[in-house]
Amino acid sequence: MPEIKERLLETDVLVMGAGGAGLRAAIEAQNVGAKVLIVSKGDFPSGCTTVAMGAMSAAFAKQDSVDRHFRDTIRAGCYLNNQKLVRILVNHAPERVKDLERYRTEFEKEGECYKPFPFTGNSVPRGVLALEPYHGGYIKGLIEEVKRLGIDFLSHVMITDLIKEKNAVVGAVGLELETDTILIINAKAVILATGGAGNLYPFTTNPSDIAGDGYALAYKVCAQLSDMEFIQSRVCMIYPKAMRGTPPPADGLVTFGGRFYNGLCERYMRKYYPEKLELVTRDAMAICAQKEIEAGRRTPHGGMFGDLSGVPKEELYKFREFMKACAGENFDPTWQPYEWAPGAHHFMGGIVINEKCETGIHGLYAAGEVASGIHGANRLAGNALTETQVFGTIAGKWAAKRALSVSSTPIPPSQINLVRNLIVEIFKRDKGFDPLEVKEEITGIVGKYVGVIRNEDGLRKAIQTFDKTRENKIGNLCLVGERSFKTLAKLLEVVNLLMIGRFVTLAARMRTETRGAHRREDYPELDEGWSKNIVFQLENKQITVKTKPVMQTKGISNF
Repeated sequence: MPEIKERLLETDVLVMGAGGAGLRAAIEAQNVGAKVLIVSKGDFPSGCTTVAMGAMSAAFAKQDSVDRHFRDTIRAGCYLNNQKLVRILVNHAPERVKDLERYRTEFEKEGECYKPFPFTGNSVPRGVLALEPYHGGYIKGLIEEVKRLGIDFLSHVMITDLIKEKNAVVGAVGLELETDTILIINAKAVILATGGAGNLYPFTTNPSDIAGDGYALAYKVCAQLSDMEFIQSRVCMIYPKAMRGTPPPADGLVTFGGRFYNGLCERYMRKYYPEKLELVTRDAMAICAQKEIEAGRRTPHGGMFGDLSGVPKEELYKFREFMKACAGENFDPTWQPYEWAPGAHHFMGGIVINEKCETGIHGLYAAGEVASGIHGANRLAGNALTETQVFGTIAGKWAAKRALSVSSTPIPPSQINLVRNLIVEIFKRDKGFDPLEVKEEITGIVGKYVGVIRNEDGLRKAIQTFDKTRENKIGNLCLVGERSFKTLAKLLEVVNLLMIGRFVTLAARMRTETRGAHRREDYPELDEGWSKNIVFQLENKQITVKTKPVMQTKGISNF
């Protein structure tokens, strides 16, 4: 067992996550006057924003408006969105684009105007596209601003526990993975910006460390989680083999002439959407493809064909990194089709927040994909990066204001001892279950039974398997090979993934309808009676499951 060291840090605002939401929150908190510390489990920067296409939706075009953006968003979300949060999203989006440009992110323009990119599901083109898409062009300005402001950051830190005293979060305890050190952080406010849980699924567009940490941390301190049944899948390459998991630009550039074919070379979207064809929202794309796959009309590698030959070359070659990767595989997408299948991409659900990004636990805030409410049952393409900037700003502002108005509360030694004792206990285990094997078991069950198309029998089997795994294996996970905080972090990720997998499955089984990204083949119709959110919360050390009415605004009703 390695020597376990400890060190203590103090800050006003602790930001967990170094992606788009976390960096924007840190910038805002620092500007308000708070001392800020960013920690990330991976490198700096980290998260999905670093590999995102780099376009955020904002109503700049003459034919667009914030009201139109609002309507598109709640329609895509099948009216399950928190409409107060959606209104904030669309109203503040243009201002946040201007912030990024001020931070030196460069956007595609025609003269002095942004050149709007057409995303699927949007009634008008409204994507503001960064130069160098898929190559960090979008996040570049945020990184420069964080460094210009001198904001402190630590990489390769996995936070394992939030520390709560009298219903207020007062800091966190985690693992410094490079030095086998327990890190204790006193903070007056904590912002979770940890992203989703794409690696709950065997096939995902997410970086390998996106494993639902934020959801688990928030749940353990009794914050609410909602809409966990809604996971968006998107077009994700399975061949060429070396590009497996790569999302082709803009859902296969269908708004510029990209087309989909099944293994019989049929343009299958004609059957499902004869007028729109491929110009549908991502939930519809994934469901149609999955139907074709399950019907046996799959390509040689088990998916669908994507055809970019009809896309103008000037549009295709904007995505230089994508084309460079293709060339590296001796693959020319201007005439050769790629193969794709639905890959887990975005969690619509997450931590319940209000208009200040407060979670209901004093001192705890959430922003970005880790939060719920904005996207409803399905996220409108282009809104993810918008969400990071709008709500990252809000979380940073209000977290800083709280931090500057309260005194620091020391973390009780008893809380640190609990973490230390768990680490020692795990390191002392000399036999048990391999975390990697258990993870593969969990992701396999989720992929098989809780994927794009679901039914009662599969969901019941998944829950039964999860319960057996939790009872027999989770408490007996054992480090295999190297005994270090790095391997310990992988073990703890498995614990989090099982917890989140159960929430997703329980909610999916409870919602007996089809809506957005949640398709029940045994309940194929949308049910207006299910226009409500499913909420999980830890109360008196027991999981509670409730429903609550959708948050609507005046003049906007469902359907």
